[in-house]
Amino acid sequence: MRIIPKLLIASAVALSLAACGDKKQSKDIIAKKPVVKAPASPVRMQDYNHHETVEWLGAQYGIGISRRADTSLPVISDEGGGKYYDNKIEVSVTRPDGTQFFNRTFTKDDFSSQVGDEYIKKNALLGIVIDGVEGDNIVLAASVGAPDVLSDEYVPLLITISRTGGVSISKDTRLDGEMEE
Repeated sequence: MRIIPKLLIASAVALSLAACGDKKQSKDIIAKKPVVKAPASPVRMQDYNHHETVEWLGAQYGIGISRRADTSLPVISDEGGGKYYDNKIEVSVTRPDGTQFFNRTFTKDDFSSQVGDEYIKKNALLGIVIDGVEGDNIVLAASVGAPDVLSDEYVPLLITISRTGGVSISKDTRLDGEMEE
């Protein structure tokens, strides 16, 4: 019986010595094989519809904005190889009696005079929103920029619609919250 405890102690000592020994260092370098992704189909930005009523020229006018991906426009490729469809955005202004005062579909080419042709080629028309009313004008904010949802690169622009239906486009150089009322 005295042999069993001695064997157990000897086994424990042998195991502990084996566990404390240096591990064999491998000189093999293991690298993962790069996986080539198949080109994905172009990504569409989410469709957007918005309607709002504004007080303008002493009456209530309706403004509708509708963004759609347009597959007939050239596909945009970003630096990472991502492909995106560009957008068309329709803006309509309705008089209080329901008749149409203004209706126009904008593409990014409408803004090329403000952002340059090279920027236009590599970016998309991201959106148009209602900014407010300034005197006799309806002011909309627009943006042209990188279509990737993780990017915050864009150029802010202003679309001004006059009481006669004329349109002017300019860069938005105002600071946030600087809209005159």
